[in-house]
Amino acid sequence: MSFLLHSNRRALVCAFSLAMIYFAPPLYADKSVSWLDAVTVSGYAKLATSSPNRAPTAVELDDLSLFVSGKFNRWLNPFLEAEAYKIPLWEEGKGAQFNSAQLVVERLYNDIHVTENDTLRAGKFLAPINHWNIVHAAPLVWTTNRPVTSSYSRANYVTGVNVRHDFDALSGHALEVYWQPVEEFNPKPLTEHERHYQTVAGARWIAHEDLDYYLGVSFQHADVAKSNEIRNSISVDGNWQHKWFELESELLFTQVDTDQLHYRNHDWGGYVQMAVPLVEHFNLIGRYEHFEFANKLAATDTALGGIVYRPVPRLSFKLEWQQTQGSIFQNQTGLYSSIAVLF
Repeated sequence: MSFLLHSNRRALVCAFSLAMIYFAPPLYADKSVSWLDAVTVSGYAKLATSSPNRAPTAVELDDLSLFVSGKFNRWLNPFLEAEAYKIPLWEEGKGAQFNSAQLVVERLYNDIHVTENDTLRAGKFLAPINHWNIVHAAPLVWTTNRPVTSSYSRANYVTGVNVRHDFDALSGHALEVYWQPVEEFNPKPLTEHERHYQTVAGARWIAHEDLDYYLGVSFQHADVAKSNEIRNSISVDGNWQHKWFELESELLFTQVDTDQLHYRNHDWGGYVQMAVPLVEHFNLIGRYEHFEFANKLAATDTALGGIVYRPVPRLSFKLEWQQTQGSIFQNQTGLYSSIAVLF
């Protein structure tokens, strides 16, 4: 099996070296307590099957992530997420695969609790652009395929600093401001993301976030790497959990300033998703999304329906049909399924 690591080898070595320093036992620790008690190791895996129209059916290990975190004191709270992804296992017409894989350091940062209500995060982390991007782990989301609105127009990762202030811990009322001064550390290739970003700055106001509902407003200014393109985005996303259903939605507008030829000077779109519990841990899922791309003439309209079996919160089995009209650049029509587990 050949691993596609040549361009990222130095970045990975650097990341794991930093991780070793982060997780080294603090010199000031209480000798009667092992520093290992402050370290947590976990992760998740996602096995996915896709059968899109006009493409062969395929099975792949889509995500295999390892989390290592430590909570030592207010100054030292490191977190590392290393991920292997897009590992082909079988493809129609070709048989068994398992001949390649890609590795990435998805997150590597340290949290400093400046005060009880203020946290400074430095390193590589998930951009707080919406709730989906923060949760993101396959066992915790309802569908195999992610809505285009939640990821396409903006930087999903930030390499820099993030400051969070909690106004009210009980209601989840908070404000986050982040800044990326240089290009992203160890990014995924452009086959996985539409673009890389040189500099990024943004903020997210979380009006409310608890077990009943959340509501957030986000802004991001991003300078696309190796391109004369600047993207300014604003979005609103929310979720309401009722006894008989869960309703989720996001609305996004991105102003695109570029010297390249585009059909329009913006991206915009949104989706509405509903999950309805049935019997014995089965859930019915429905979603509709409309999205217009700056660089594509046709918009995308996608309707999704599916069943999710979640016997325990950390394990889910998903089966969904997705029907897409217009641009099929994202989320093609077809049958999709996945098994995801947290460990």
